[in-house]
Amino acid sequence: MKSLAVTAVLGMTGCVAGTSEPGLCAGLRAPVDALERTLLAHPQTPDPVGEAGADVVIGFNAGC
Repeated sequence: MKSLAVTAVLGMTGCVAGTSEPGLCAGLRAPVDALERTLLAHPQTPDPVGEAGADVVIGFNAGC
């Protein structure tokens, strides 16, 4: 899951900075959506993981 978060964060910063192609955001949409569904389905996720994952989802949705 750590690599997914890193990939999503890198994609998110590319979208926010406007230096990436729109395809990058589209390509990361499915993994970020899967992360969001997984976090919602497993509320017992440890707080540090859940908070970091939520930050990725929120940031991605705001930037892309």
